[in-house]
Amino acid sequence: MIKQAFFQGKNKHKRYFEGWYFKCISADRKHAIAIIPGMAIDPQGKKHAFIQVINAVNGKTWYHHFPYSEFSARSDDFDVEIENNGFNALGLSLNVDTGEGSIKGRLTFDNVHPFPSGPKNPGIMGPFGALPFMECYHAIIHLYHEIKGDIELDGEILNFNGGVGYIEKDYGRSFPKTYLWLQASHFEARNASFVFSRANIPFLGMEFPGFFAYFTDFNGITRRFATYNRSRLVKWEVDKEMGSCAGELEGPAGALAFSAKMAGGGTLRAPVDGLMDREITESITAAVWVRLTDQQGVVLFESTSSEAGMEICLDEVVVSNK
Repeated sequence: MIKQAFFQGKNKHKRYFEGWYFKCISADRKHAIAIIPGMAIDPQGKKHAFIQVINAVNGKTWYHHFPYSEFSARSDDFDVEIENNGFNALGLSLNVDTGEGSIKGRLTFDNVHPFPSGPKNPGIMGPFGALPFMECYHAIIHLYHEIKGDIELDGEILNFNGGVGYIEKDYGRSFPKTYLWLQASHFEARNASFVFSRANIPFLGMEFPGFFAYFTDFNGITRRFATYNRSRLVKWEVDKEMGSCAGELEGPAGALAFSAKMAGGGTLRAPVDGLMDREITESITAAVWVRLTDQQGVVLFESTSSEAGMEICLDEVVVSNK
């Protein structure tokens, strides 16, 4: 288990957030939800805890607010509790009933494929994850796991037995002002996991574009493309208005081409200096195509997914780099 999964905010007093993202897709793909427990501290030092929920079927979202006194999380293990709700690497339990709505139930995780950890496998941010004063830190916890259990969401029973999930987290002061994020685990060809993100990253008064992509099929094919490992984003196009993007990456591991288009989506709250008042649109039923080739151009994997997570947050409407 990577240590970034553990609570990082024990000694933070202002302008800070931390949130864990659980994506859950049912076996029949009729149900797709994301559950985000977390905490935030505004610039004046006022703290609160929250559980956000997005239902991909109808695009409805919930932001359940809790007093910070109801939040507890371990800094030496992945274990988060908010009132009567618990979240860890083995599953989650929910018992929420507020003015916003209700969500109750328990999901357990099995056949877990965690993000690799160790000296030769730094977190997805690579060496940037060790730099102090970054605006936002990102960590992947589970690339893939299988789900058992049911969730009752505003009176509707959602069966997740045999479903598939994914866990990541973010922590720091604010989300990047300009970024794109993709994640897919439900490919038609075979089980695999793909994550991509590109952002303009402020650092020490400057700003630089950074990206990472990670692909694995859990059967020996694993590739990482990132700013920090001599990879290049040789082609890049994103259209916020159309909710689409396409890119081609090249690096020591070969080449990866992808395209994606949002489908539906709901509004989530995101942090700005610890204030959870920025609104972003997220789809967890986006369509993604991925093709991975080796250094000789041999296709190692090519497939599509229709249950991908996707967010586009840009100042510009269209960005192109061909």
